[in-house]
Amino acid sequence: MRKIRMEEILALDAYEAVRQKVRREMIAYKRVRRVPLGDLVSVTFDNHRTLWFQVQEILRVERITEPEAVREEVAVYNSLLGDGPTLSATLFIEIPDQSKIPEVLDRLLGVEDYVTLVVGDRRFKALAEPGRTKEEKTSSVHYLTIPMGPEGARTLADQAGAVWLEVDHPTYRHRTALSPATVAALVADLTEPEADTGP
Repeated sequence: MRKIRMEEILALDAYEAVRQKVRREMIAYKRVRRVPLGDLVSVTFDNHRTLWFQVQEILRVERITEPEAVREEVAVYNSLLGDGPTLSATLFIEIPDQSKIPEVLDRLLGVEDYVTLVVGDRRFKALAEPGRTKEEKTSSVHYLTIPMGPEGARTLADQAGAVWLEVDHPTYRHRTALSPATVAALVADLTEPEADTGP
């Protein structure tokens, strides 16, 4: 997947001028990339465009303008994209009832290690960014990569049947079929060049 380049990052005032339009577009763009897994977990597939938006939002909220600090944020988010034919995703544990947050997070401890993309008879295990679960405490947000490799990317592109995303945690098991539009978005992510090939 194509990485975010420093020259793509807008200054705070320039981003503020287009932010409302960008946010509206991003909400619509992410809709097809979000996959619910039961009533407590969802996974949103990321790419260059979604993570560029997240970088811009972080810079805006934290008022980061120093070039080296901006470069560090870009590097952090680029690392989430992985290398080669790899899918990137964010797992959210969604708990509407604030009073139940500790209980649910305790029950779902390590859930990020049980996510798999199922393509036909092949299974591609998601790898979680380390450090977001510590001993008996976990985060409500986890960053995942799903290494597909060239053969896996071809398998996904050629798959005529159902493609599933599943979580098989000991206390939380759910499976969701991806829509054709979501599969098409993931195939496009896997075929996007890692480097900008434009002029």
